[in-house]
Amino acid sequence: MPTLPTDVVARLTAALEPVDAALAARHPGDTGARQPVHTCYLPADQMFPGVVPAWGERAHALLATYGAEPATLAAATGGDPRPDVAAAVYAHTTHALTVEPIQDLRVDLEDGYGLRPDGAEDADAVNAAEALRAAAAAGMLPARYGLRPKSLDPLVRTRGLRSLDLFLTALAGADGPPPGLVLTLPKVSDARQLRVFADVLAELERRLGLAPVGIEVQVETPAAVLALPALVRTGLELGPGRLVGLHVGTYDYSAALGVTAAHQASDHPAVEYATTMMQLAAAGTGIHVADGSSNLLPVDGDERAGASGDDVRRAWRRHAELVRRAWHRGLYQGWDLHPGQLVSRHAAVAGCLLAGLDGALARLAAYAAARQSGAVADEPATGRALAGHVLRALDAGVLDDPRLAAAGLDRATVARLGGRRTHNSTTTNDHTRHSKPNAKGHLH
Repeated sequence: MPTLPTDVVARLTAALEPVDAALAARHPGDTGARQPVHTCYLPADQMFPGVVPAWGERAHALLATYGAEPATLAAATGGDPRPDVAAAVYAHTTHALTVEPIQDLRVDLEDGYGLRPDGAEDADAVNAAEALRAAAAAGMLPARYGLRPKSLDPLVRTRGLRSLDLFLTALAGADGPPPGLVLTLPKVSDARQLRVFADVLAELERRLGLAPVGIEVQVETPAAVLALPALVRTGLELGPGRLVGLHVGTYDYSAALGVTAAHQASDHPAVEYATTMMQLAAAGTGIHVADGSSNLLPVDGDERAGASGDDVRRAWRRHAELVRRAWHRGLYQGWDLHPGQLVSRHAAVAGCLLAGLDGALARLAAYAAARQSGAVADEPATGRALAGHVLRALDAGVLDDPRLAAAGLDRATVARLGGRRTHNSTTTNDHTRHSKPNAKGHLH
């Protein structure tokens, strides 16, 4: 018989009830939404309805010219040279460039767009929204898309909010925006900026009849890194699905710390410190964390005089190195700025997912069956990590249901072990809709 009566234990632990509630609110867990492997940024004046297939076709052309065989692509991206692995990576890359070259598209009115006359930015905001609607009607819109307006800094605040208003008004039209809409708020330095932006957005949603739209915060100032706990807390207070991501701004952040241009990169220790802090702040919240970009672009002589195939392969290798390093650190999303980076992105992602996948399936199946796998005694935390690997492989299409079943697993079991809730939302910030190819290989 226990020494302590039940009522005594209840009395002594009653003080933990509000703690339990606070922890549950602070760590709601995985939302079940698919995290894209990248976000592709496009200046607003360059947006047109067929931009996604156009990027895919340009990426295909670069692949055909500079990485036409599995071994060539593996060498160009620094991937695993073993023939079976190289062949699998090449197959995934070509498939992704055809079926879903861009998973997340962000129209940019901030740094990538710059300062323009008000009339020009007004027109570009509206035209970009209309192009996105046309892309959706033609079946060419990615599963996730959105806008990065200018920040809430005083000098550009009014301009940024005006563009946001024009964009959302045009995007909503008479029947509402296409699903998958997300907004990126840049250069955040204080949690109150996020709250004000959400208030403005809520008023626009009310007047336009929109469902709640997800917000991403760009962490690109030292103040933002120091404010991460408050930013996440504020995001959670705004309600489920409002704050959906934290994206590091590699170049603004490193420049603010005095890092010289030659050393600005997402693998610089200062930037990696920031992304680690972002991971710590977002852990268990369902808020996704994204790495930054590589500004070494794979351009050849068709785009810049004097550029060569060596320049393309050099850019691919560097980009793939950064993607692999990010994945090894638990950062599964980054930025892509050029169609050629789709090649190195999808190749590197496939390589990361294929590495150890067979072992992960075997260990997860053994864990699910509550039996030890060889000399490794896996705990629940390891089970979640193994399931996370498998879920990302399923999301990317590197793993299919027959192979999953052959390992003795199914999607429901893997999702349960990975802590992923079933996601059936149909609101505008539903990120789970998968694009499929039409007869021409374009998305629909």
